Amino acid sequence: MRILGLDTSGKMASVAILDTEKQLLLGEHTVYTSRTHSQVIMPMCKALLSECNLTIQDINCFAVAVGPGSYTGLRIGISAVQGMAMVDNTPCVGVSTLAGLASRIGNGTVLAIMHAREDLFYYGIYRYDNHITQMPMGELASVAEIIQAIQNMTGKLMITGDGAEKFLQQLEMITKLPDNLQIILAPVALRLQSAVGVCLCATHAELGTASDLTASYLQAVQIQKKKTDK
Repeated sequence: MRILGLDTSGKMASVAILDTEKQLLLGEHTVYTSRTHSQVIMPMCKALLSECNLTIQDINCFAVAVGPGSYTGLRIGISAVQGMAMVDNTPCVGVSTLAGLASRIGNGTVLAIMHAREDLFYYGIYRYDNHITQMPMGELASVAEIIQAIQNMTGKLMITGDGAEKFLQQLEMITKLPDNLQIILAPVALRLQSAVGVCLCATHAELGTASDLTASYLQAVQIQKKKTDK
């Protein structure tokens, strides 16, 4: 199965094509851009397909990061995938941005984290046994709440995502974690969103249709929860 994946959830505009039968990443275009994703993502898709000597008809599945992330960016990525998939009713998969980040690490326990605002972060905890055994969409939480989620862990915890460094800085100011938990910061090349991670997650996800794709902003869920709690 050839999977074309997109990630437009943050500053990165990223597209990749993965061949699961050959277990081969056929190509990837990723750029940190100040331009709007609507200007760059479709030209990147067309260029990558051409470079891989493929057409849209050669793609068996489209995958896209559906959140959390930029409101506008997520909508652009989802719309782009829906437009391409509807040509031949090609199956689609919506992937958590956090799961996509974690899948690039590929082993152990991973904390994927993205900065939302002030002291709030999107986060998800992922565990691997050859592939991700859990793929939650993630949650919106404060540093204190995330500390509570990881404080009973032992062994190695890899932290990745565009909020990783900021989280660690705040973590060091708040508390000292148990000595039996070793926190490791992921290499800088793996800390930003990438369509490669989206493709990897899609290989273990249930296929859907273009109309099934919907953004998961998480912030709206948190706001609604706060209103309910009042």
